[in-house]
Amino acid sequence: MSRKLLGLRTLVTIIMMAKLSLSHAPFFPHPEDNFAEFSETAEVGWGSPNVGWRIAPALHIIVNGIHRLATIDTGSTGALMDKSFLPSFDPEEAEEGHVFYSSSKILEEGHWIPDIEIEYFGPRGVRIMSKTPVLAVERAVSCPQFNQTLHGHRCPKNATTGVIKRAVQQPYFGIGFGRDRDTSSQATPDRNPMINIVSINNVTIDRTKYHPGYIITDRALIVGLTSNNTQGFVMMDLEKGPNWEKDHRAWGGPKVSVAFNNETYARGSQGSLLVDTGVTQMYLKAGRQFQPDDAIKFAIPDESNPVVSYTITNGGPRNAMSPSKILNSTSLTPYVNTGRNFLTKFDILYNPIEGQYGFRFKGTGEEQFVKFHKA
Repeated sequence: MSRKLLGLRTLVTIIMMAKLSLSHAPFFPHPEDNFAEFSETAEVGWGSPNVGWRIAPALHIIVNGIHRLATIDTGSTGALMDKSFLPSFDPEEAEEGHVFYSSSKILEEGHWIPDIEIEYFGPRGVRIMSKTPVLAVERAVSCPQFNQTLHGHRCPKNATTGVIKRAVQQPYFGIGFGRDRDTSSQATPDRNPMINIVSINNVTIDRTKYHPGYIITDRALIVGLTSNNTQGFVMMDLEKGPNWEKDHRAWGGPKVSVAFNNETYARGSQGSLLVDTGVTQMYLKAGRQFQPDDAIKFAIPDESNPVVSYTITNGGPRNAMSPSKILNSTSLTPYVNTGRNFLTKFDILYNPIEGQYGFRFKGTGEEQFVKFHKA
């Protein structure tokens, strides 16, 4: 909910609705409540062609004076580059670090180089710059048994299944949130490039006019949230993450409920949601192994007051939001990584200051498989 005080009329409306039990008290504030005072923003077009989200988005960057193309991933946090791309550093003085990708089980090992300025530019000449630590990757290994508590930042020899060469690997920039737990405790907000923008078109941002946060659309990545560019979004409140007391931008991921076929959404079926630009497949944990042709229903954040609800069929008829495949786990703790095909029907927004995640529908409204429940 907006951190600003609600007007008396809005407050009375909420109380009346609660008493009448017509619905849950609304928790999807109008975006302009938070962003009316902010005007600085920039739209940076994707550096790779968008072909229905069949490939991951990328941005043109300049770092250490050299132009490269960087993959933009909402499923992780932290900018990664081969160490040869970055200024030389002393490993004895740099912070040892890692990024672990739970989907692929790849562990990126290296050192965090502080205060790296990275410039991003699009086809229309717009330029933005972030300033964060960057992981200088020394090697990447397949490490299925990686456990940060036991292993620190390096894969033990008995858990390594092979070394993956990093030569001229494309930079990989994680701009996601809610990943700072378990095997990714270094995935903290200070390492997220897109919420640490320092300049637009070579002019230092004005903190009184620039609201941190980003929007992902088919054509571009937009930084700086305003009343205009947030129009049409419905917001969900986020819960505090495990590192929120250290950094008030450390929010947990949004929620989702899962059900199969004609079943109702069971109590306790709500889990964590990740809209991941880095993969085409879906990773699904829903308490049991599903069968071919099962219809899988999703309600975001839950079935009682959804913002988004949609259905896909496991191995059966496909629609625009269907992933390339579904990888299943019978874990009792629900979890949904949608894959990037979710973005064929929705723009997404992240507000790290008030702790909000937003959806904006870009379908026709006539689709049978998806509904946008606009407040």
